[in-house]
Amino acid sequence: AGNLTYRNIVALNKGLYTTCKKSDKLKISRSIVAAIRETNGRFLEQDSVTKLWNDIGDKKAVEKTSQALREGQPKLRKKIIELETQGVLPVGGAAA
Repeated sequence: AGNLTYRNIVALNKGLYTTCKKSDKLKISRSIVAAIRETNGRFLEQDSVTKLWNDIGDKKAVEKTSQALREGQPKLRKKIIELETQGVLPVGGAAA
């Protein structure tokens, strides 16, 4: 259930992440990590030797979240431009 919640939060924020200023991108990633942590969620990776699951820490969790937010960005950016051209979205996309 945790992975599903995380992926849903990432999906909900992709449009904003795609259209926001670079200085705001890190804030979005940090806020997603914070939201997961507040519900006692963890970001884990398996130790290849011991096979135990360990928390990766906030820095790496933010990096992974930023990576997840970037996935599929070219397609999303193209779709936003199309919607702006059609007048469906204001120029500036989801962040406007």
